Amino acid sequence: MEYPTLYQSFKRHINLPLEPYLELESRLVRKTLDKKEFLIKEGQIIRYLPFINKGLMVNYRLDENGENHVLQIRWTGLWLGDLYSFFSGKPTKFNILTYQPTELLMMNHETFDFITKEHPVFERYFRIGIQDAYIETLNQIFNLHSLSAEERYLELIKNVPSLLNDIPHYLIASYLNIKPQSLSRIRKNLQN
Repeated sequence: MEYPTLYQSFKRHINLPLEPYLELESRLVRKTLDKKEFLIKEGQIIRYLPFINKGLMVNYRLDENGENHVLQIRWTGLWLGDLYSFFSGKPTKFNILTYQPTELLMMNHETFDFITKEHPVFERYFRIGIQDAYIETLNQIFNLHSLSAEERYLELIKNVPSLLNDIPHYLIASYLNIKPQSLSRIRKNLQN
């Protein structure tokens, strides 16, 4: 087994025998990106589902004023891509950028179709993953409308404490849907 992080990601949700996993592993494309390198830019079509074997990535959109709107922050052991672009073959509306040197394990359509057909346990895994992503999106929307900026910040650092050292604060502020000055004020108040 070359990628135990990926195997553990599957095992958290499904009972995955080693043989089907090794078959999948042999079909993956490994890609390394430097810090601040794009996986994909708005307008391109994403042809792979990327698993972050090591690293940190941000999914964001630029508005007409050039302001960042961070939708997702993902790190080692998680998937980050654009399912809409991957499955529809249409251009993405997002940018995905690394914030650490990153190693990705990428699955193309052919591999996805093969493993889900030959080994239905993978279909179950991806169904659970899509359900979890949907629930996370609803929670994120709920939190934006129901929690204070400070509560959203505390929730984020509870889940990912190292994030503060790895991503510029203006991106964290964007993810929390607040201004960078507000984030600075929150951090200062919490330190006192």
